[in-house]
Amino acid sequence: MKTKTIFLFSLLCAIYLPVNAQQPKPQTVSWDMLKDVTWSQKYIASLSGYYQMPEFGRQIEFLDNRTVIIQGFYVPVDVEGTIFALSETPSYMCFFCGVGGIESVMEISVKEGHHDLKRVRTDRYIQVKGIFSINRDDPEHLMYLLKDAELVKVVR
Repeated sequence: MKTKTIFLFSLLCAIYLPVNAQQPKPQTVSWDMLKDVTWSQKYIASLSGYYQMPEFGRQIEFLDNRTVIIQGFYVPVDVEGTIFALSETPSYMCFFCGVGGIESVMEISVKEGHHDLKRVRTDRYIQVKGIFSINRDDPEHLMYLLKDAELVKVVR
């Protein structure tokens, strides 16, 4: 009996540990890191015109499609609570009011089945975790996206 128990324990460890070892720890991202952006004029065929397009620094490129944790101010976007914005500054200091640039706000898509963000009040400073993505060419969305986002905590 003891041999069977040891064998089963060893088998479970062999299966479970490699799966956990492959999941990297999320990287904490600051808004200062996300400001490493330069702009250049480019022709966008789908919009039939020239537009300022971002060119991202190496640190930002490294984060693309990786799990990250970031803190910012909660700004609701839709009634269902599946999409919201996370901003470096509170809504009264919005990025389009001249305080920051488009790199100081991020579009957040909530992980399916995750409902904690629906209960957060506007302008609460929160910490979220999700998959960071750079939007290079879709003018319908912000240039930074956080997909499958989950609320880590309400900081204040």
